[in-house]
Amino acid sequence: MAARATTTLALAALALAAPPAPDSLSVLGAILPPFLSAHFDDLVKAASASCEAVPQQLLFSRTRSLELPATQVVKFSRGGRRALSVAAARERLRPTDALVLYVPGWWNTPDDPSSQAIVNALMTKHSSVHLLDTRLSFCRGYVTAVSNVPPLSHLLFGFIKKLHKSGYPLSSIHLIGFSLGAHVAGFTGKLVRQKLNTTLGRITALDPARPCFARPEYRLAREDAQFVQVIHSSTGVLGIEEPLGHADVYVNGVRGKQPECQDRSISLECDHAQAWKLYSASAVNEKSLMGRRCSSWEELLQDECSGNETVLGYSCSTNEHGMFLYKSEYRQPATSEPRLQVYNPFNLLRWPFRGVNT
Repeated sequence: MAARATTTLALAALALAAPPAPDSLSVLGAILPPFLSAHFDDLVKAASASCEAVPQQLLFSRTRSLELPATQVVKFSRGGRRALSVAAARERLRPTDALVLYVPGWWNTPDDPSSQAIVNALMTKHSSVHLLDTRLSFCRGYVTAVSNVPPLSHLLFGFIKKLHKSGYPLSSIHLIGFSLGAHVAGFTGKLVRQKLNTTLGRITALDPARPCFARPEYRLAREDAQFVQVIHSSTGVLGIEEPLGHADVYVNGVRGKQPECQDRSISLECDHAQAWKLYSASAVNEKSLMGRRCSSWEELLQDECSGNETVLGYSCSTNEHGMFLYKSEYRQPATSEPRLQVYNPFNLLRWPFRGVNT
C-alpha cells in the first residue's frame, strides 16, 4: 500500500505537465497500469490542488499585463472577419447592436474547433459576433494563464465601461466563456457590478475551469449578470461541480465519463469539450439541449430529475432557475471528430509558470 501511495503521489506531482502532443492523454491511457488509469481523475484532482497552495490573493491580484495592449477583438460578420483593437471594436458598435462576445479558454484560438463551432452557430442568430483573442494571455503555462484572468477581465471591463458612458445598454451584453474564459466573463461581471453599480445582461459559462478556482470568491458567480447559465460537462475534474449560476445544466449528471467519450480510457479533454459542442448545437436547434429540473442535489446525483422538460442552452429563458439534468442520446460517429487541445495535466510545458511555447 505504501508503494502504491508513493506512486500515486509521484504521478500526481507529474500531473503538473508532460510533453505537448495532441494525443498525449490517449497514449497515456493505453500505457498506464489499470489501477492508475482507473484513478486518473483522482490524480488530476490531487495535482490541481497544488494550485490552491499558491496564495490566491497574489494569483488574482494583477490588473494589467504586458500582453494587454496587443490583445485584439475579432469581429465576425456576414461580410467576413476582422481583427480589431479593443478601442476600434468599441467604436464600431452602435447602441442598437446586441453585443455577443465569446471568450475562449486555455490554449484555444479564434480558429480552433471550439471557437469556430460557437461563432458559426451564433451567426445563425446574430449579424455579428465578437471574440476576445486570448492567445497572448492563455497560450502559456496553466498557472500563468490563470493569473492573466484578472488582467483580461479589466481589459474587457474598460471596453464595457466606455460603452456604458456612451449610452450603450449593458442589459444587451451577452458574454460567453469556455473554461478559463468563463471566469474572465465572471470577473468582468463583478467589476461592472462593483464599479458601475449595474449588471451585465447575460453570461453563459461553458464548463468553467476548476483547477485554481476552488474558492468561491475567485470564480464565476450568479451575481455576475442578470442571468448566469452554466453548462457542466466534466464536473469535479476539469470543470467545477458546484452550481454557480441561476441555471446550472449538468450533462449526463455529475459522475462518470460522457457517453461520447466512452471509448477513451482517459476522457478529460473529450468530457470538457461537450459543453461547447452542446451549446453550439442549441443555438442552431433549441430542441437539441433539453433537460429536466432537479428538485434537489440528491435527485441530481441519482440521475433521475423529475421536473418538466425545459429548453436549455442558447434559448434558455431567463425565468428558468435551478439545476437541470440533460441526458444525451449518443450514437457513435462514422468518422472521428477533430481533437481540441484543452487542459492537459500531463503536459510539462503547459502547467508551470512559463511563457508562450514555441
